[in-house]
Amino acid sequence: MLKAGLVSVIIPAYNQGYYLGKAIKSVLEQSHTHFEIIVVDDGSTDNTAQIAGSFNDARIQSLSQENRGLSAARNAGLRLAQGEFISYLDSDDLFLPYKLSLLVRALQENQQWGMVAGQAILIDENDAPTGKVYVSPIAEPVEQLLLGNPLHVGSVLVRRVWQDNAGKFDESLRSYEDWDMWLRLARLDCKFGWVDAPVSLYRFHSAQMTRIGSQMTRATFAVLDKVYRDLDLPQSWQALEDQAYSNANLRAMAQAYLAEDFAQGKAYLSQAIRLNPKLVDRQAVELTNRLSALADSPKTNNPVNFLASIYANLPDELDSLRQRAPEELSKKSLSVAMDAYRHQDYRVARSYLHQALKYQPTWLIKREVLAALLGTYTHTLINSFR
Repeated sequence: MLKAGLVSVIIPAYNQGYYLGKAIKSVLEQSHTHFEIIVVDDGSTDNTAQIAGSFNDARIQSLSQENRGLSAARNAGLRLAQGEFISYLDSDDLFLPYKLSLLVRALQENQQWGMVAGQAILIDENDAPTGKVYVSPIAEPVEQLLLGNPLHVGSVLVRRVWQDNAGKFDESLRSYEDWDMWLRLARLDCKFGWVDAPVSLYRFHSAQMTRIGSQMTRATFAVLDKVYRDLDLPQSWQALEDQAYSNANLRAMAQAYLAEDFAQGKAYLSQAIRLNPKLVDRQAVELTNRLSALADSPKTNNPVNFLASIYANLPDELDSLRQRAPEELSKKSLSVAMDAYRHQDYRVARSYLHQALKYQPTWLIKREVLAALLGTYTHTLINSFR
């Protein structure tokens, strides 16, 4: 029998002994104290099991299983969970102290919602914020979820009754298993809520994400294939098929370019355009915007260099766009520079301002650009005397 008001926090862990203690501690420090923590050691070979057992708190239970993957670990936790609400926390991520109280209150005040999500602040391997935040609310209408997953799994709270209705995580998926779950909930007519506030810290390992790019590409197509095998799929979902697969090809393209597999990247980009010709309408405005947005992904250490690698390796049908590369790269450089300047990161701002001016020197006649450039040197000079 489920316990009213209890939140079951499920933490799958595979060789995450270094981070797991911080993850558990972030739950223990919640302002909402009516929770249980279920740590599932998914066949770790490091000290994960020892870390899980090192906390003297009756609200924590842990179990170990052979290595079967993230979905299987979450499912093992679900089988033990007794809470009215379910929350997931990857073992290298963190909850902010008010995460549970904020989202529990949101569900209690909005009984029509089956799930609620908030924002996630991205951090690096050393807990430092990267300056990027997952802020996308859940799409409306809900079938817009087909176009991509806007949610971080650690920023979500689900009513257990809806989790049971949707079933367990798909253990055949090695990535995007959370996206698959949100789509299944949406097909059941689960109502999604959104809280416009950060509730978690999402640790992003750039090297790891590069390494598993091909795995993520396979999974993004597998999730869509599952959806479109449904013979009873509503017409509104069917109508988005080409656009959904086009977006998937764009994500796959980004993974390929990140891995410097330019031939494969070109193929994915060509397929994306074939499925959604609007990408290249009006001098490819939508495509250039999408490429710029992909360059801002947390997976890219230098968005301008990443974008430059795309423009230097476009398929033949986009030759006219290749010729516009200096213009597009100058705009991206300036955008990154001004954002850094607003955040008082003057070293980064100056570096990208120099790039912007290299691609398009005429930026210098714009008053705000000149002021920012001078400002970066002024702040550097002042700091040198401190």
